[in-house]
Amino acid sequence: MTWSAWDYGWPYLCLGGGLVMFAVLLLTNAARGQLRVQRWHDPVWLAWLVVPMLMVHMFEEYGFDLLGRSNAFPVTMCKTLGFPPYPDCPIPMAHYALLNLGVAWIGAPIAAAFARRNLMVGLTFYGLTAFNGVTHIVGMAQGGVDSGSGLITGVLFFLFSFFWMVHVVRRSGALSTKALAVSVAGGLIAHLVLIAGLGLYRLGAYGAYGVFVTDVLVVILPFIVVWSGNKLFGPFPPRAYGAEPSKA
Repeated sequence: MTWSAWDYGWPYLCLGGGLVMFAVLLLTNAARGQLRVQRWHDPVWLAWLVVPMLMVHMFEEYGFDLLGRSNAFPVTMCKTLGFPPYPDCPIPMAHYALLNLGVAWIGAPIAAAFARRNLMVGLTFYGLTAFNGVTHIVGMAQGGVDSGSGLITGVLFFLFSFFWMVHVVRRSGALSTKALAVSVAGGLIAHLVLIAGLGLYRLGAYGAYGVFVTDVLVVILPFIVVWSGNKLFGPFPPRAYGAEPSKA
């Protein structure tokens, strides 16, 4: 197997989309849920923020990382699972585009679009990004600098934004502690399923199509978990939040 033009090209699509979304979020009010609060204190706005963070993070993993390497993350993934490097690594290359484009361009935007009506759905992908940031730290601690592809955005974007989101949501009272836990659990469980799915693939439980099914499952699981959590532990009615008018 060899890398195709598409394999090298889709990370640039993510970079472009992420930069455009950052501009929209920072220069317009399109994604704000309340104009009475500053955007960085608006949970709905923060729900949209996860989308461009994901897109730019994917460029660091598959475009160019801190060391100037292209497509470094797949090499690290194969090494972590005990596979030889490409072209001999058996992980299908379509997996990377299917998973990442599905999360950043379908799952996370749909979740954010629901944020005004259901903030639990809107914020659920923060669980996935927070867990992803931790895995990058652990991976670099175990494998050194060569395993650090994605670390910069994984820490600066994912971990800092997660703790800020929790602070904003709790301070504003937009979600109860239990509702926020259910929301974050959706993305967290999705990432755990991704890791488990690749582990089962490594053990020979299924082939390439099983990996693709897992990829799709990761995209839709956050919604399923939040819906199930609302049924089991809820209902969690929406809460009002707001402050004095702000132009920021």
